[in-house]
Amino acid sequence: MLIQFFKNNNPSTFIFLSLLALVLWVNGFVLHSNTELQEQVSLFNLFNNFHFFASFIKPLLALLFILGEAFLLNFLVNKYDVLSKPSFLPALLYIILMSMDNSMLTLHASIIANFLILLIVYVFMESYRKEVAFSNAFDAGALYSIATLFYSPIIVLLPILGIGLFILRPFNWREWIICLIGICVPYLFVIAYYFLTDRFDYFLNNAFFHFTPTSFTTYSSALLSVFSIVFLIILLSLGKLANNIRGGSQKKSKSTILFLWITVFSLLSLYITPSLSCNYFSVLIIPVSVFCAEYLSSVKKRWWGEFLFAILFISVIVNLMSVYF
Repeated sequence: MLIQFFKNNNPSTFIFLSLLALVLWVNGFVLHSNTELQEQVSLFNLFNNFHFFASFIKPLLALLFILGEAFLLNFLVNKYDVLSKPSFLPALLYIILMSMDNSMLTLHASIIANFLILLIVYVFMESYRKEVAFSNAFDAGALYSIATLFYSPIIVLLPILGIGLFILRPFNWREWIICLIGICVPYLFVIAYYFLTDRFDYFLNNAFFHFTPTSFTTYSSALLSVFSIVFLIILLSLGKLANNIRGGSQKKSKSTILFLWITVFSLLSLYITPSLSCNYFSVLIIPVSVFCAEYLSSVKKRWWGEFLFAILFISVIVNLMSVYF
């Protein structure tokens, strides 16, 4: 029933998704003391330490970010024909997976990074078939640079800029140079700030990019069930993704390849996160939501798709409620 409902482009779905997100985030408002996160990136800390960021404001702002990202992801997928059929399934899955653990129900750096990554994808897709895309190349580079200042493991996604230009644009060396300039500009402002405030040594030694070996994290049985179901759906979607690349339109093929590369480099970024806490999987959730939506929207046996989604949703609810038991 739910899969069928979200496969239709019904405007009322926006209201339903917002209510669903609010329900999933109840623990973020009730148990905020248990979900506080400390990031090492100074730009996020500056953003995070504003005095008006009371315990209630942080989860509220994070929830608004996630809703906006879910709708933006859904808009991108539908506008650029990434899926076989337009639907609200990417937004639904993004909201559920970004709410799958209590540690994720607060404001953290990867939420802001996800928003910037989605903007980068939008900029690249907008450049498709353009004769000249200098502004798109600069915007993509600048957005990526700002994302790394909020969430340092995003630095691993640097090749995505080159891949985006390579698969979506005819080669133009000026666009590549302009993209590189876009990467440099935010850092020039940051370096100038630290230099003028006589804290340049602090910038070099402490400000950004604190990479540490990833430590082991223990997951609950319910959370492991969520991972298992998602992994199963992705495996089942591989055949459909291969068909999209080989037999789909050129736009769909290129878009699918871009999301596949985002998946690869998002996985690599996990090696330089402080731990494998769920919030560090946030970047990976962008392409995972798309791939799972592709399978669930095209599965021939409706009951099978509903069954997989039901298990996924129940596992998320059980994991969120496990804190009370």
